[in-house]
Order: sequence, then structure tokens, then C-alpha cells
Amino acid sequence: MKSLSQSQLKRLTAVHGWSGTVLGLLLYAVVATGTVAVFAHEIAEWSVGGAKNHAPLAGDLDGKVRPIAERMTKGYLEEIAIWATAKGDLNVFPHAHARNPESGKIENYGTLFRLDGTTGAELARNEGFVFTKPEWFEASALEDFLVDLHVQLYVPRPWGLILTGILGLSMMAAGVTGFLMHRHLIRDLFVAARPGNRLVTARDRHVLAASWGLLFAFLLGFTGSFFSFAATVSLPLISQVAFGGDQKAMRETLYEPAVTPDPRPAALADLDAVIARSTALTGTPVRFLVVDHYGRADARINLWHMPPQGTLAWVRNVFDGTDGRFLGVKPRVGRQPSAGNALYELIWPLHTGDFAGPLSKAVWVGLGAAMCYVILSGMQLWVRRREEAALWRGFGRAVTITAYGLPFAMTAAAYGFFLSLPAADPFYWTPMGFVLGALACIAVGAFAGDGSGLIQRFRRLLGAACIVLPIVRMAMGGLDWADAVAQGQGAVLSFDLMFLVLGVLLFRWATRQPHGRPAGDPLPEPAE
Repeated sequence: MKSLSQSQLKRLTAVHGWSGTVLGLLLYAVVATGTVAVFAHEIAEWSVGGAKNHAPLAGDLDGKVRPIAERMTKGYLEEIAIWATAKGDLNVFPHAHARNPESGKIENYGTLFRLDGTTGAELARNEGFVFTKPEWFEASALEDFLVDLHVQLYVPRPWGLILTGILGLSMMAAGVTGFLMHRHLIRDLFVAARPGNRLVTARDRHVLAASWGLLFAFLLGFTGSFFSFAATVSLPLISQVAFGGDQKAMRETLYEPAVTPDPRPAALADLDAVIARSTALTGTPVRFLVVDHYGRADARINLWHMPPQGTLAWVRNVFDGTDGRFLGVKPRVGRQPSAGNALYELIWPLHTGDFAGPLSKAVWVGLGAAMCYVILSGMQLWVRRREEAALWRGFGRAVTITAYGLPFAMTAAAYGFFLSLPAADPFYWTPMGFVLGALACIAVGAFAGDGSGLIQRFRRLLGAACIVLPIVRMAMGGLDWADAVAQGQGAVLSFDLMFLVLGVLLFRWATRQPHGRPAGDPLPEPAE
């Protein structure tokens, strides 16, 4: 790499440091919540006590869906979406597309039926703009809250998405400037931090972790910004420029298979036979199914499968809705395979780690945790260089409060969820639990003594919350370990054990002196 002059290096350091400091706390929040959201589906299974039926889209699906479709008015048969919840129930959603007067956008309007995944018995029915009411279609308020917290920091649309998109760009900027600042990148990958508690030691640790995470930081920043700006900027712009603002025409061109309209009445092919053939072709289970134009000769059956072995992208198979013929694999975007579609299909698995089961997700969680350390250590390093100023010492305390307060607040959200299950609304008390947990940490941080004692106090507090959480889950009617093992509910047992182990480790960690000296009274250190 070409050597940079001192003035260039100084400017890069300023851009790198200030971009990370100004938005650092929010960036940490996005990365930390994203690290948790990687296992969002598994968290949902754990929170609701496991899935009663692990394959609700297999078996007699046709016998559950067809009676519902036959009694619906034609206006609601434009599409029938079918998917399973984390609890193993079945959502069947006949709907059309209408303009929502509250948002001004074209949205799905219809009747959502929630069925028992095994027997097909109707458990609930709701009509309206369904996807504006998470309590209608989500099994776990905890999953819904954690995903929303990551995607838009619980800020109303579109501002939350715009904010997380900007944070993704700042993460890319930090990664690029960090790469340019590395004069010996390969060497830095294998050089251990110098011992002690000096400023140079903190810098070494930050550089070592950041060197290994540079590619991942750029990847997360790019893919995250892509998702955030797609819904708020890119697609509305394409709709206006290429389709004259016609959102329906844009959706059909980009995402729907080509079909010649034919409104003649025709019976739908057997869904179970179509699912069996599609599964045999792909080799992975069906996760989502949509029937277009039920009861018409131009009906189509779309099935989404998990990525086959050795691939990263989900597969969408399309079948003729009248005779069950296989019509081909539909690209994610457009109607013909393209380089743009191939790139688009990689965005989701590369952002979430959802391509090789729990193993790839675990790797993404580890990399996400490492990025959290890079962000926090970078802000702490920036503060230590400037801690003579009271303002920067106060910011250092804010970094400590956020570092431990965010995980505690997310744990408090889980408490709000479980404690509200018997008699209250989990979709209200889950975010309220987060708010109360955050306020408690802010209060502890604001009125605690020295920084070192504050860190130890936070570790004990978070450790206790982790240890007690599985007990609260079971006390509120959750599945116990014996039943979890007997029913094969691995997520329930795994998360309970994870919280117990994490709590014990936090208590042990609290007895050790923290590596980084918290911002307090400044001590003289040589410039590094």
C-alpha cells in the first residue's frame, strides 16, 4: 500500500475518529441489536415455548386452505399468502391490494386466518391492513420488537430506515478510512497487543480487532444501507421514474412471473402435490407459499424454499395453478437470470448469515460481537486521548452506560414480554420493558461513583438479569427443560443454557479488573 503523508494520515484519522464518535453510540446500537436479531426466529421459538408443529406447510395443507378460499369473495382472492409462525400455527391470508388512507401507500388488505398447524382449527381471524398490526400475524412480540429495534431503532418509518441507512454508510466510511490508515495491515493481523493498561495497549487491541473485522464491517454497512434505502429511496424513485408512480405495475414487473390474464373459472391444483414436487426439485423445505388468482385459469402457485446445499440464495419455484405444471425458477428481481439479480440474492444471506443453518448464524453473531468491541474500543480510545476535558470524560461515561445498558435493556424487554403473557399485552409491555431497563441503567450510571465501580456494577446487574430470565420464563407458563427435551424443542433449552452461562461469566468477569481504564481523573500518558 502506498505510504500516506503525515498530513493525509492526520486527515484520515480525523475523519475516522469523528465519524465513529459522532454516530458511534447509535452505530453500536444497530450492530448490537443486529447481532441479536441474527437469531430472531430462534428467539421467537424460545419465547413462545417452541413450535407445536415443525412442518405446518407439509401434510394436509390443501385441506386447510381450500375451504377458506372457497368462502371468500373474489376480491380477496387476488393473492393467498400462507406461512407458519414460530409457534407452529398456520397463517392463511387471502387479500387484495388497496391504498391505505393512513400511509397513502398500496398495501395488503384482506382477512388473516390463524389456524392450528396440526388440526387446521381456526384460532383467530382479523380483517384489515394486516401488516400494520404485528399482534395479528406475529407469534412473538419479543421477536417483533428486537427486529424493529435493529431495522429502524424503533423510530417511525421512514425516518428510522433513513437513520439506519446513514449509520450503515458511516460504518462503511469507518471501514474504508481504517483500511487506508493501516500502513502494515497484514502484520497487524498477527501482532498481539502490548501488555499493560497504557494508551498504546488500548490502541493495539482496537487495531487488532478492527483489522480482522474490516471486510465484515464493509459488508454489514453496505448490505444494511441497501435494505434501509431500498424501501425509502430506491424503490419509490424507480416507481416514479420508470412506472409513472404506479406501484402495482412496478411490483408486477420486478417481482411477479409473467402471465397472460385469463379470468375464466378453473379449479386450483392440489397444493400438497405441488409442495411435494417442489420440495423434491429443490431439496429443502417450503417456508412461504403464495397462490395468485385463486379460482382462475391464470392462477400461479409460488413456493419459497430455503437455500439448497452449497448455495446462498433462497429459491422461488413457480407452478401453473390449474394443472400443477412446473414453470421454472423465478429470479428474485426481474423475469430472467441476470448479474443484478445474482447480486441482489446475496444481500440477505450476507447481511444476516442465514445460509448454512445455525452454524453460519453463530459465525455472524461472533463477528457482530467483535464489531461491537471495535466500535466501543474506538470510542474509548478517542476519549482517552482527550480526557483532560470534562466534556469528554462525560462522554466516556455515556459510552460505558450504553455498552452495558443496551444489552440490559434488551434483557428487560424479554422480562416485559414474559411477565405480560398471562394477563397483559406483550406487544405493549415488551418495548416498555426495554424503556424501563434503559432508564434504570441511565440512573445507575448517572448516580454511581467512579468508572471502575460502575463497570463492575453493570456486569453484576446484567449477569443477574441473565441468570433469572430462564426461571421467569418457566414461571410464566413456559416449557420446562424435561418437556423441551421430550418434544425436541432445541431452541428453548439452548437459549436458557446460554443465558445461565452468560450470567455466570459476567459475575466472574465482574471480579476482574477491567482492561480499559474508564474515563476519570486524567493521567499523563505519552502521545502514541
